[in-house]
Amino acid sequence: MYRYRCAQCRTTSPTVRTRHEAENEGALHRDRAHAGHIPDGEEIQTHTPPPRPGQPTRPLHYIAYAALAAVLALALWARLTA
Repeated sequence: MYRYRCAQCRTTSPTVRTRHEAENEGALHRDRAHAGHIPDGEEIQTHTPPPRPGQPTRPLHYIAYAALAAVLALALWARLTA
């Protein structure tokens, strides 16, 4: 995920899927807002969308959830076989 950022205008494009799309956003912005000139501080940013509510933010969370599930399953199994 990428987005074009113009530091001079303090504007950021919507997030797009490819770097090529973000570069096109930049070209359109330069043509419209800067008469084709390249503004100082323009950049293509990589953008990672924020996690959805309830979604683990780090891979280690997945390991912790799996370990918790294993412990609970073992506890249930021990109780059922006792």
